[in-house]
Amino acid sequence: MKKILYLIITLIAISCEQKHFYNEFKSVDVKKWKSTDTLKYTVNTPEDDANYTYAVSVRHQKDYEFSNLWLKVIIKGNSTDTSFRFEVPLFKVDGKPYGKCSGSLCTQTMPIKAIDGIHKKGEYKISIIQLMRKDPLDGIEDIGLIIDKR
Repeated sequence: MKKILYLIITLIAISCEQKHFYNEFKSVDVKKWKSTDTLKYTVNTPEDDANYTYAVSVRHQKDYEFSNLWLKVIIKGNSTDTSFRFEVPLFKVDGKPYGKCSGSLCTQTMPIKAIDGIHKKGEYKISIIQLMRKDPLDGIEDIGLIIDKR
């Protein structure tokens, strides 16, 4: 009986292991995300020359009125000061959402290939703002930053 209990506890511990190096979602006002509302993330990389992959995850309502979301990503820290525009496609041409949906909420995750400055040990401040033509923007619920170590 002890062996079975030990096996169950071990399996639970393994399944609860953190999947990502960094995974944080920030909520936005679903009815009025303004272009002046900045989402801020702080990332501490523990080692030099580490190889990471980056992604932005968008949780949006199924009735979001655009087919995509344009974001500005700003990275500062450890001799890095850069910014770039980033597009997250949310709906296919036929109107079906990309990603996964549950009820009226959908999640689309896109890799960011433009990030190459975060490979040194240190603290980085990453900011994300919306760049859509509608301001304030309706239908976006959360923006997540996901970082995995290769």
